[in-house]
Order: sequence, then structure tokens, then C-alpha cells
Amino acid sequence: MAKPLIRTFIRGFDEDVLRGGIPQGHVILIRGSSGTMKSSLAYYVLYHNALQGTPGLYVTLEQSAGSLLEHVASLGLRATSVSDALPILDLSRGREHLEEMAAKMGTLAGVDLSQGEALLTVLKGKILDLKSRQNFGLLTIDSWDALELVLEFKDRRTETFAFFEWLRDLGVTSLLISEEPALGQSAHVLEEEFLADGIVHLQLVPVTDTAYQRRMQCVKMRSVNQNSDDHTLLFENGRFEVARAIG
Repeated sequence: MAKPLIRTFIRGFDEDVLRGGIPQGHVILIRGSSGTMKSSLAYYVLYHNALQGTPGLYVTLEQSAGSLLEHVASLGLRATSVSDALPILDLSRGREHLEEMAAKMGTLAGVDLSQGEALLTVLKGKILDLKSRQNFGLLTIDSWDALELVLEFKDRRTETFAFFEWLRDLGVTSLLISEEPALGQSAHVLEEEFLADGIVHLQLVPVTDTAYQRRMQCVKMRSVNQNSDDHTLLFENGRFEVARAIG
């Protein structure tokens, strides 16, 4: 039986590119360079689903909750209208914040775990606690790169696979924000692309010597016969939309 589909509410993307939406429970990588609106787009998806009655959780490890809310307000999104349905788990102090949480919960005391494993246990526990209280259906982690650094993955492929499986078992649709790898980086840094169920690639493309255009491409989406062409990504009047890229 086909999975229910989660709409992104990006005009022209759900029907024309995804043939309806993202299959529920997928782990999606939103990858792009700085300035491509990765965080804005991920919050936008959760925001509009929250408005329609599907709660979400936004986990931020780099930008503080206050800074994120200020930014989305500048986009015309009224975060106060979904504050109960879309809480923000602010871990922008990274390792320090997780260690404080671990100390409060006693997780690091008398447990035979590496520090990275203990911090992962704390993070999972906090997300599970919010899941039991909020029953959220969508989750954003901003960013995957920061989370890896905090958790100190040793066996990157095995630990990434295990975490993605945990997200799927959680029964949520996950959006993981990630920076574009630098040219020449070894293939192992792309393992999450093989392990994710979907990849949405954002980029800034020069159209003249001085002008750039945002582009969006659904590189991969399991269980979907997606359109993988480049599309122009526009944001106007508080709405994202895509159009077929020309040139």
C-alpha cells in the first residue's frame, strides 16, 4: 500500500515535481551552499503543515531559536500562530547544551558509553519526550553537519545508518539540512546521500556576471517517479514556488 504523502506547500513542487508530495516517514536531505534558503525552506514546510493540523519539531544546533524566529518573521511567516504545534528545540550551544541536559538526567553517570553515545542518548530521549507530548509528524534537524560534530561519529556510515533508521522508526518525516560538500572531498562524506530516502538540492546559479538565481532540484525521492529537472526557486509574498528553469 502506498504511503500517505506530505505536502511541502511549495507551489509547483508538490504536484509537478513530487507527483503529490513526500512519502510519509522518509528521511530527506536538504543540501546546498550558504544563502540558498535551506533553513527557510525547511521551516516553511513545517510551518504550513502545522497550520493544516500536522505538528512539527524544529531542532536547531547552529542558529538560536530567537534568531530563527526573527528570520522567519522577516519572511512573513507568523510563528506565533503555530507556536504550540511547532516548537523549536534550541541546541545552538551544541555540545555544551547536550552535556547540561545529560547532567540533569544523570545519563553520563554510571553508564558505560562514550561521551558521543551518551549525548546521542540524551538527544533521542529529548526528541522522544517531545514526540510523546506533541505527537509531531515532521522533524527538521538544522543541521546534520553540526549534529555529526557534536556526536563525534567514529564509524560514519554505520552511525548514520543507525540514526536514519531510528528516525524512520519514530514514524516522522525528517528534513535534514546539510551544507554542500566542498569540491574534491572524499566519497565517504556523501554516504548520507546514499542512505537518505530523498535529496533536495538547492543552489545559486549565475545568470549574468552580477546576478544569481536560486535553483531547486529533487535529485532523489524513493517510491516517487519525481521530476529531477532543475527548477527556479522563488520566494514572493511569503510563499515559495518553483518554475521550470530556462538557460
